[in-house]
Amino acid sequence: MSDAKRQFIRHPTDIPIEFSVSDEIEKINVKDIGAGGLCFASNCSIKIGQQIHILIPICNPEFDASGIVRWCKKDGPNYLIGVSFQQEEVIFAIRMVEQICHIEDYRSHVKNEQGIELSSEQAAKQWITEYADTFTQIYR
Repeated sequence: MSDAKRQFIRHPTDIPIEFSVSDEIEKINVKDIGAGGLCFASNCSIKIGQQIHILIPICNPEFDASGIVRWCKKDGPNYLIGVSFQQEEVIFAIRMVEQICHIEDYRSHVKNEQGIELSSEQAAKQWITEYADTFTQIYR
């Protein structure tokens, strides 16, 4: 999907997810995530319009929702899969996952730049203090 068509800002990330379109579960990492959905690379193509189940186990509670495959395109040896979510509570949950991505990026940045290993909780507290009021809002 082109950026001109994109309704929500996407944030690059590398969080692990599990997805299934039938009984098979594949574990991969998210390529990017935004308030309306996410994108990931898979070794198999998935039909546009296909119902897909997404689980993000690093959240507490786990993000567990169904979405719709909006696009699928070949990318080298893999396929990039774009998934959107429609239910309001799911959109809110994906927003929380988006925040977790920012916090984990902040945690990694502090470790690389300052050599300080923060716990997820410490990183969250610092990130919230420094950046939460600039975190964009969802407008409808």
